[in-house]
Amino acid sequence: MNLQNQIELELYFADHFDTILFPVLADLYFNQHDLKRARKVCKIGLTHHQNDSAGLFTLAQIEKADGNLKEAEIALEHAILYSNDHLAAAEMLCEIQTVLGRASSRLLKSWKHVLVLDPENKTAKNFIKKVESSGDKRVKKKVVTFKKEPITLKIKPESKPLNPQKKKTPDLIIDGPVEPLKVSSRLATFTLVAVLKNQGLFHQAMDVLDALEEKGENSQSITLEREIIQALISKYQKD
Repeated sequence: MNLQNQIELELYFADHFDTILFPVLADLYFNQHDLKRARKVCKIGLTHHQNDSAGLFTLAQIEKADGNLKEAEIALEHAILYSNDHLAAAEMLCEIQTVLGRASSRLLKSWKHVLVLDPENKTAKNFIKKVESSGDKRVKKKVVTFKKEPITLKIKPESKPLNPQKKKTPDLIIDGPVEPLKVSSRLATFTLVAVLKNQGLFHQAMDVLDALEEKGENSQSITLEREIIQALISKYQKD
């Protein structure tokens, strides 16, 4: 399946509501500013994969664009819970919590997590330094950890999906060498990298990172993702 072809993605999704690739189609709609369709795809996908960090991050972007900051905050917290290395989600969470006026102790925890993922993040450094030097006794210094506990998202199911009896599990595992993804710069996102990585399509995820590098995206985030994927490749080759 061509992940750049919107029609193919739409047809495939219509027959496979349980596909893990739902964030790709949702992200495509989001980049076209079609928030209604993007949200619908996310909600359907998350009913099958409620802990999918890529889908949760895409939903957070949709909620933020629609002005629903509290809903975006919840989605981001869940995304980070199940993907502790999701830098984009961590940074967006800090941004939204700042706008929502969250307590300094809560913001400090979020910014410290960003600093763990991106040690050179100037905003995180400045915020942490400012809060800790203020002598605010209410803020406790501690290592940031995110406990993995079952979370149930309150997502209303869509009205009667077409052909509900058709529940096929897509064969998404690709063995052996694959053709370069040649993803367009418009479709290349860290969300797509996360989806491909979760599917074990490591070489295609690397292709998307190359496209992100050409776009001038955050080089530190790209380097981090490459290191993670290389480690995963080594692990699977040993197995």
